[in-house]
Amino acid sequence: MTLLLTECSEAGIVMAADSAITKIDGKGRIVEVDQQGWRKVLKAPRVNAVVGYWGFVGRICRGRFDEWLERRIANGSYSDLRSLATEIAAVLNRACGDQPLPDGECAGIHVAGFGVWPDGEIRPVFFHVHNGHGHLEIEHTFEGFSDDERLVNVQPRSVTKPRELFSAHLDFPSSNVSLEQNLGALRRGFTTKNGDFFYYSVVWDALEQSFDYLNHIPGFSIPRNRTSLGGRRGLLVAALETTVRLYRCSNQSRIVGGKVSSEAIGRKGYVY
Repeated sequence: MTLLLTECSEAGIVMAADSAITKIDGKGRIVEVDQQGWRKVLKAPRVNAVVGYWGFVGRICRGRFDEWLERRIANGSYSDLRSLATEIAAVLNRACGDQPLPDGECAGIHVAGFGVWPDGEIRPVFFHVHNGHGHLEIEHTFEGFSDDERLVNVQPRSVTKPRELFSAHLDFPSSNVSLEQNLGALRRGFTTKNGDFFYYSVVWDALEQSFDYLNHIPGFSIPRNRTSLGGRRGLLVAALETTVRLYRCSNQSRIVGGKVSSEAIGRKGYVY
């Protein structure tokens, strides 16, 4: 299981990931899972940003991808968030011989920091560097009739377009919606999920329903303060850890990361 989450909110930016690195052979079979050694969330202190990765990164370089990417971040010639995302796309393509990865082999880099919005204000900005779009289709199978109908099977399936060269996409704020709509998303918390996010989404939806119910208790609030970056970080990490622990109880437990790492940044810098 690999899961990378990035949330942009009025409080700041939180990026979190599990620790599993799944190694596969030429036939797509799992040969090893490293659950402790690699870092999935990295800092780019020159531009006060965080960077995380997901997908078939073993196709990009041999050896440890985290160390490879960290060197590129340290030695790059970028000067702001956009140029960092653009440079990451360029070095990924050079590493792949300026050829797309095989179809179905998706990979991406989250790049989040602060930048100027269309109204001139500095707020959280999110770039996603990836090699092609895709989406998740979920097939539900039911048995029975009318009121006696029951769910018997759930089949999530990743649907991807042919792979392309890596490019940097400005996902937030979106240029396809109004400033007011982007500000609304920021107030709610704009979250991007990649990897095995279907399991997380199911758990998170159930948790949100529980929080909504519990928050009707006078004086009770989860999180304690929605405007606190530390509180939002704690909630995101707790939800991810819950998903990892539940997944560990399944028959897929050997491919679950052993721990969750995260970074949080506000306007004034990193939060520890």
